[in-house]
Amino acid sequence: MSNPNGDNPDCTCICHAANGVIYCCRCYADGCADCNCGNSSRCCGDPGRPNRPDYPKAPGWEPGDTPGTNPLDGATDPTDRKHRFDRAVIDILREGGMPKGPKFGPRKDEFLPYLLIRAAAGDRGNRPYSGAFWESPDIFVAPDLAADAAPDTPTTLGGVAHAGAPNTLWAHVWNLGRSPVYNARVEFYWFNPSLGFNRDSANLIGVTYVDLGSRESGNAHRVVKCPVTWVPTFVNGGHECLVVRVFEPLTDPIALSEFNAGNDRHVGQRNIAVVNASSPAALELHVRLGCGAPQGNAQLLVQRVPVDGFGWLAVLADNRDHGYTEATLTTDIAGFTYPTPVRGDAATDTLSELPLDSVSRLISRDLSIVRGCDELEILFFLHADGIATRQAAVYRIMQTMDGVITGGYTVIARRP
Repeated sequence: MSNPNGDNPDCTCICHAANGVIYCCRCYADGCADCNCGNSSRCCGDPGRPNRPDYPKAPGWEPGDTPGTNPLDGATDPTDRKHRFDRAVIDILREGGMPKGPKFGPRKDEFLPYLLIRAAAGDRGNRPYSGAFWESPDIFVAPDLAADAAPDTPTTLGGVAHAGAPNTLWAHVWNLGRSPVYNARVEFYWFNPSLGFNRDSANLIGVTYVDLGSRESGNAHRVVKCPVTWVPTFVNGGHECLVVRVFEPLTDPIALSEFNAGNDRHVGQRNIAVVNASSPAALELHVRLGCGAPQGNAQLLVQRVPVDGFGWLAVLADNRDHGYTEATLTTDIAGFTYPTPVRGDAATDTLSELPLDSVSRLISRDLSIVRGCDELEILFFLHADGIATRQAAVYRIMQTMDGVITGGYTVIARRP
C-alpha cells in the first residue's frame, strides 16, 4: 500500500516533492512494508473525513427537506399571536441541541410528567373538556373536622361543607406521564359561587406538595390533604366553589392566571350545592357570572339533569351504586333573576316571601344576554316539593358563549 511520487499532482507537500516511493499507510510506520489491512491510504495532502459521529446529523437542511409552517399563521388577535409566539419559543427550548428538533409525538407520551385532576370519571386530561367540568370527583370535604386532627385520607367522599365550622379538604391528584414528578405543588382555593373564575376572585386556603411516580409505576396517583382548615362563611351558606390546582413549575407548569378546569387539566373544580330535602327542598343563592368569560353574546340556562346519568351522585353517596332515583316532583320551580351588577356580600335579595306563582314569572330558565366589562350576578331560586326517600333532583346552571360552555354550577336536591 504505497503511493509513488506524482500520484497526487495537487499535493504540494514536501513528501511528494521527493524522489522515490512514498508509503502512506500507518502500517509501514509500524514496520510492515506490505500490509493488507484494508484501510485506504491517505497521504498528508489528501482530504480526510471529519472526525465526527454519524448522529446527530450536522446542522442545515438536506435535499428534500421542507421548512416548517409559520407558528403565527392563523392568529386571530394580538393575544392569540402572543400565545402562539410563546408556544413556539417553548418548543425551540424543548428541542434544544437538535438542529431540526426531535419529534416526541403527543405531549402525554413525552418523558415528562402529565399532571391531572379529573373533571369526571374516566377523564384522561384531554382539553378543552366539553362536558360539565365543574363536578370533579377528585375534591373531598369533611365538615366539622379541623385539618390538624384529620387523617391523611378522607373520612368521607360525599361530605358537604358546613358554614362557620372547620372543614378539611383533600384532593386526588394523578400523573399520567412517562416521567415521575417530585415536589408537585397542590393549591386549594375557594371562590364565591360563580360561572367563571379568575385570579382576582381566588381565595387561597392552603398549599402542600406531593411526589408521584410515572403512569407505569403503580404509584401514579395519590390523595393529598390540605394542611389548613377551611371555615366557609355564612354569607353563601357554605355553598362556595372549591378549586384545586396541581403543577410542577419546571416540567409541567401552569399559567398563574389559569383557573378554568375546562381549559386546563391541572385544575379541578367542585361547584356543587347539596340541599337535603325535608318539605320542600329550597335554595336561594347569589351566583356571579364571573370574569372568566369574554365580552359578547352569552346564554344562561338551567337544565334538569337525569339522575341515572349523573355520576357525581356516586361521590355524594360514597358508593358506586348511589341508589337514588328520579324525584317525581309535585312542585318544580327553578330559575334565575335577570343579571344585575355585583353588589358583594351585602346583597340580601330574596324571593322566598313572594307567592310561588309570582316567583315563577320573575325567574327564567333560559336567557340571552350581552356581556360587558362589569361583572354581573344572578339570584338562583329553587323550590322542589315532593321528593321521596332516596330520590333526587339535579339542576345545572350554565353559561355558554357561541355554544361553548364557559362555566357552571350544580344544585342537588335530595332526600337521603
